[in-house]
Amino acid sequence: MSRDVAKTFFSRARFAAVASFVTLTLAVVVLPAVARAALPYDVVYVRQPRFGDNSNTTWPEVAHPASIDPGADLMLLHPDGSEEVLVAGGVGAVTDPFVSFDAQWVYYSYFYDVRPQAYNNQRGLPYQGADIFRINLATREIQQLTHGEFTPNTGSGHWDESNPVNPPSGFDYLGYGILNLGAAPLAGGKIVFTSNRNGFVPPRGLTNPTLQLFVMDEDGSNVTQIAPMNIGSTLHPVPLRDGRLMFSTMETQGLRDTRMWGIWAINPDGRNWGPIMSAFHEGQAFHFATQLSDDDLVVLDYYNLNDNGFGALYRRPLHSPAGVPGFYPAFVDQNPAIDQTVGGGFLYPFQMPFTPWGLYSIVPFTHGQDEAAPIGSNGVRVGKFTHPSAAPNNDLLVVWTRGPANNLDRPSPLPYNDAGLYLIPGGNIVNSPGDLVLIKNDPNYNEAWPRAVVSYRAVHGVDEPDQLPWLPNDGSEHVELPAGTPYGLIGTSSFYKRESFPGFVVPWSNTFDGLDAFNTAENGQSSNWGVQGSDAGKYSNTDIWAVRIVAMEPDTHRSYGPNGGPSGGELFFSHAMERMRILGEIPLRKFDASGNPILDPEGNPDTSFLAKIPADTPFTFQMLDRNGMVLTMAQTWHQVRPGEARYDCGGCHAHSQQPLDFDSTFAHRPEYQVVDLVHSTPLLTKDSSGNPALRAASAPVTVEFFRDIRPILQRSCVSCHTRTSASPPGNLVLDDHALYSNDLPGDYARLANDQDGRWGYPPLIFAWRQTNASRYIRGFQSRRSLLMWKLFGQRLDGWTNADHPTESVPGNPATLPSGADVNAADLDFTGAMMPPPGSGVPPLTIDEKMLFARWIDLGAPINTYGSDYGWFLDDLRPTLAVSSPPPNANAAPLSEIRIGVADADSGIDTASLSLTADIAIEGRAPGSQLADLATPVGDGIFAIALTQPIAAVTDAHLFAAVADNQGNITRVARRFSVGSGGPAPSVTISAAATTTRRPTATPTPTATRTLRPTATPTRTITRPTATSTRRPTRTPTRTWTRTRTATPTPTPTATFTRRPTRTRTRTVTRTRTVTPTSTTTRRPTRTPTRLVQ
Repeated sequence: MSRDVAKTFFSRARFAAVASFVTLTLAVVVLPAVARAALPYDVVYVRQPRFGDNSNTTWPEVAHPASIDPGADLMLLHPDGSEEVLVAGGVGAVTDPFVSFDAQWVYYSYFYDVRPQAYNNQRGLPYQGADIFRINLATREIQQLTHGEFTPNTGSGHWDESNPVNPPSGFDYLGYGILNLGAAPLAGGKIVFTSNRNGFVPPRGLTNPTLQLFVMDEDGSNVTQIAPMNIGSTLHPVPLRDGRLMFSTMETQGLRDTRMWGIWAINPDGRNWGPIMSAFHEGQAFHFATQLSDDDLVVLDYYNLNDNGFGALYRRPLHSPAGVPGFYPAFVDQNPAIDQTVGGGFLYPFQMPFTPWGLYSIVPFTHGQDEAAPIGSNGVRVGKFTHPSAAPNNDLLVVWTRGPANNLDRPSPLPYNDAGLYLIPGGNIVNSPGDLVLIKNDPNYNEAWPRAVVSYRAVHGVDEPDQLPWLPNDGSEHVELPAGTPYGLIGTSSFYKRESFPGFVVPWSNTFDGLDAFNTAENGQSSNWGVQGSDAGKYSNTDIWAVRIVAMEPDTHRSYGPNGGPSGGELFFSHAMERMRILGEIPLRKFDASGNPILDPEGNPDTSFLAKIPADTPFTFQMLDRNGMVLTMAQTWHQVRPGEARYDCGGCHAHSQQPLDFDSTFAHRPEYQVVDLVHSTPLLTKDSSGNPALRAASAPVTVEFFRDIRPILQRSCVSCHTRTSASPPGNLVLDDHALYSNDLPGDYARLANDQDGRWGYPPLIFAWRQTNASRYIRGFQSRRSLLMWKLFGQRLDGWTNADHPTESVPGNPATLPSGADVNAADLDFTGAMMPPPGSGVPPLTIDEKMLFARWIDLGAPINTYGSDYGWFLDDLRPTLAVSSPPPNANAAPLSEIRIGVADADSGIDTASLSLTADIAIEGRAPGSQLADLATPVGDGIFAIALTQPIAAVTDAHLFAAVADNQGNITRVARRFSVGSGGPAPSVTISAAATTTRRPTATPTPTATRTLRPTATPTRTITRPTATSTRRPTRTPTRTWTRTRTATPTPTPTATFTRRPTRTRTRTVTRTRTVTPTSTTTRRPTRTPTRLVQ
């Protein structure tokens, strides 16, 4: 907690608070909780095993969402204190209960087998996964809603879609089961949940797997992925009364601290995303959340792993008052102090950038940090909280444990958690555990996940949340988005309105004008790039020239099999371990016919823009200078859904400012031409006079070392920078192609992966730290990279050589100027442009120089193993928008089937389009192919005009599918009804003898690309022997259709079999054999973590 200490100590107001409340050590009193509350309602909860004070228990949390002890039961607690088992955990475990809006059903997830032998210890995940069920509280009928569906990117590996765990030899596979978790009801008979069914893994580790948001009808049909931008992971969505849902999201894109999670909101159809509580509390996770009766939100803050998901509870209004920004500024000391009592027993408030308006702690007697809870006056540690849940009358149900609630010896983890169910009246501040109202705490168990068995109306005053329109895509949003489009619009009103700078620098080491030092031994010197802020050097608004839209792709987890990397890792390396593609670079400044700058309503140069991009494509922004180099970067994932237009952010991370209305800017005027990033990729360049200009590529652009960078180095650099020279210029060798650690060649490693200072001039301290990848490259910051200074022949980072001390003998701190601080030193630009004029080798063109900048600003990628499953792999499935018919009820008649298709990387395989239905259409029998009837009616839009409109039908299904040129298939199974056919059918899921785990249809092999969508899997559920004390107990079990071994056997030696070489990839002749090691670390050791913990 070093940075919290620094931020607190050097804020005068908070220093005073510390001084004033030192005596709180004696005020934190642990009193026995009052007598058990006689609640007027039942409470559903999960009864988890407990093994006494001296043995720890396992709680799912952000770092391991699928780790839980076997035997966790779903319980029903009655007002008189009696209880019954609803679902027995057995060798599995129940988790994530959620009560339906009418209080008739309880949704939950069930892990089938979580015994130690049922886990893949290399991946830390159970072989059999988890599925979503619901139980009717009146009849005890159980219905299974998911069935472990596995829907990988079919072109990103060789998959058996019926078996992610242990398919026959020759297939790639996960080696663990599919997790369907966190189900919660939504208005209109829908359910939101999270799933790893797409088979992705977070780019930079910490947690596994990647869980993404999906929505389905309450019977399990019409499954829709609503947030392809979930490339990290998401957990536990919760419906909000205004119709949106909030969820916890892993915010570790780019170079950000891998431990940080925030709370976002989004519409149920995936539109209108935005932050509720951004991930700016360093090293912490904002996770479990709920909404109280008065609409306030309660969010849990804790440290991953060591706190077991226990921490402190914060409360905030859903909205700030009219005219008041929703967040405080980026500067930490301009944010309110949030009370917490640290392990030492005294009040030690913390501050963080962009604190939500009105946020405060309701449990200030404890904290959520990575240390034991404080000791109360009776010598007992006051514990921590988890699993908040709203109850009637604004009450808050919580789980509280006494004791340290931390696994480390800080100073001791004993006694381990003894969690019970409690109530916080009114959701108000409680100042000691004695203020909690006991509901139930059996020392033989850990009680978890309390849910009041009451209707939504009993808590929120309405029967269900507002029902928001479902992805209209009807052409009404913008003229550039006709009905059925597969595209969306993205834009903003200003880049001058920005808070992209770091909000925190330690006062004693603020030697770089409020930014991060070049290379310092000081831990946590600045929040820049790692926590908050991402400014690449010193600049002013006058340096802002353009915006780059960068598409990002998920990481398919070829955990085992012929096409996987070392230890299941990727077959490429980059500083973010994430594939990035440039959709376009858009100049922002505008000039009138006389060459005068066009101004916005605030008197600044108009820097608004609006661009069309493929929908359902994760992307981010990079703000560029005139050299095409990153000034700042949005280190998170964004998206637009088909037909969505987002241009309402009002600035560049300007969360604490009133937004500039987009409608008042030039980009909203009729004469503004929306930038088309679908069919063209504009790129910055310079004309012969050195003035900024544009050129265009015909497809999204990426840059890679072997293909793009090394040939230029060999042509123009290695004649001097060679091993054969006794003293190569700059002590830099660029013709060493031998492989070193992480299988990186020597020329690449010297430039982009030499944090330890193995080659060339050593760093002045013990390593190249902060975001330095080496002496020559700073991650995602070409402006601060010595390599770019030499290529451009000038210093580019906004400082001068005179601003900071530099050693006179490179690498020797003893040669710094007298009295200079080694932590304040940087590099100087000296010498000439490289290659030197007159050296006899071709100089670099401006486009080649800017190519190097793009390479650095995309993370310096290298296709490490020369595999077609490496950097150049298209790991993003195509966009498929079915706008007609919409799901479920439709007015009569249905006269058109309309779809939109697009792909942001390899392009659409137009011959792959498939359309079938389970009803007769246009005289064709059910199941007949209809794709030949579809005609182009717009850009990427196809329609079938029905000469025989559908007047009435119930429970019909349309199946659509399309593939990209990589072979990734997107499928949509759309259930719909028309006219007098009535609304969507009621749930009729029947119980059966066994749980059908997999879809029965056999997936079509990818290579044929004959896309016939599979039928919706049968939903059946086991009804075992009852064990409840009062009602029959249901224990979901499963039967696999194939023989399963206790442990998946990884391929002992994986020879990387390449797909047919594509024209854009580099042909590599070497064959590489890798043996998977027995380790729970998913990533190869080359993962670039430059954050000092």
